[in-house]
Amino acid sequence: MPHPLPAARRLSQALTYPTVSHQDITRMDLPVFSAFEAFLEAEYPLIHHQLTKTVVNGHGLVFHWPGRDRKQPILLTAHYDVVPAGEEGWPYPPFSGHIADDRVYGRGSFDDKGSLIAILEAITALLEEGFVPASDVYLACGFDEEVGGAHGARQIAAHFESQGLMFDYVLDEGGAVADGAMMGIGKPVAVIGVAEKGHTSFQLTFSGEEGHASTPPETTAVGKMARFISLAEARPAKPRLTDTVKAMLAATAAHRPGIQGFVLSHPGLFEPLIIRTLLKNRQTAAMVRTTLAFTQASGGTAHNVLPKTASCTVNVRILQGDSSEAALARLRGLGIPFESVAILQDEPTKSSDLKSPAMELIKNCIAQVFPDAVITPYLMTGGTDCRHYDRVTRNAYRFLPARVTEQELSLMHGRGEYLSIENLKAMIAFYTLFLRSAATH
Repeated sequence: MPHPLPAARRLSQALTYPTVSHQDITRMDLPVFSAFEAFLEAEYPLIHHQLTKTVVNGHGLVFHWPGRDRKQPILLTAHYDVVPAGEEGWPYPPFSGHIADDRVYGRGSFDDKGSLIAILEAITALLEEGFVPASDVYLACGFDEEVGGAHGARQIAAHFESQGLMFDYVLDEGGAVADGAMMGIGKPVAVIGVAEKGHTSFQLTFSGEEGHASTPPETTAVGKMARFISLAEARPAKPRLTDTVKAMLAATAAHRPGIQGFVLSHPGLFEPLIIRTLLKNRQTAAMVRTTLAFTQASGGTAHNVLPKTASCTVNVRILQGDSSEAALARLRGLGIPFESVAILQDEPTKSSDLKSPAMELIKNCIAQVFPDAVITPYLMTGGTDCRHYDRVTRNAYRFLPARVTEQELSLMHGRGEYLSIENLKAMIAFYTLFLRSAATH
């Protein structure tokens, strides 16, 4: 039986399209992306009739909703590509869009088709009542966010630039409403991403002597790589507090008891103590240093043959004030020679204004939809399409209007990903309120 909430049914259908993105666009099943776009047109005819649609680079979707005057436009973004999903370990097939227990299961339900469907539902509802925004509203839908956005958001941003567009602000996915226990707060915490760490991946190649394994040299290519990885992990980058993290601490200080609140209110005086505390949790530790994660390794062709080379991939998340070149220089400083090739290279984004009218608007909408939440700025440790729009906007904010548990976070790119019906309703309510409110600012 179809779910009584039409938006849940449409999200369920949206998840049946396996729009999996790959670094190599030739590996992407682009006809499936076209089919998904046709699905959107069939399910949201009012948007396609009343808003101007532009297709950028084959599958990037841009919708323009004209406003009543020529105020600076605003931009909402969501992506419709997803990461791969194996069949094993799912309670229901990953591309079934199965609805059970008031949840919509499937790859991309939380990241990020849920956002896209919620935005389209909100715009449709406003169009049905004849609502016209005061300023122009744009919606940009990327199709390769999960692999860096080079073909989607980056090209859409270039399109906007060619049109001479400059947005007042951008709102993308990002922070959400989470359990405040991680920050020592007894209330939920709504975190608004106001900046992103840089995101770079390097392939590193180590050379060694070829030959028979029966007469090995002192160190093989694989041995050099292993020693290098061990050294790199044992010598992490020096931690420090950025202005964004200091602002986050200040926002939460009033909700911490006694001496804890005092310490967080004075990060300049207690930085070493605060850093030691933040380093105890993986989520907060990532906010205070440039991190390295070795994610792939290869070398050799047979069990008894010395390989000429061994390679590994290191994923680097770069703290504001640092750079990919500086991170690479630190790796070279370990003293083990290697050749490097950049697979992806995005530097940290600029920080957005914490006191802008847009920031206040987003906070007001959060307060109405999630009245029990403490609201704070946040440094995004992951990446979003939002980074590509830095050149065409004054400010960029990242917030996904949903409550997330630790379990839901772990499932986002894992097996069993789902979006609860309750969260879907909250997302639609937030975007409807946001669009209605933004039109009057």
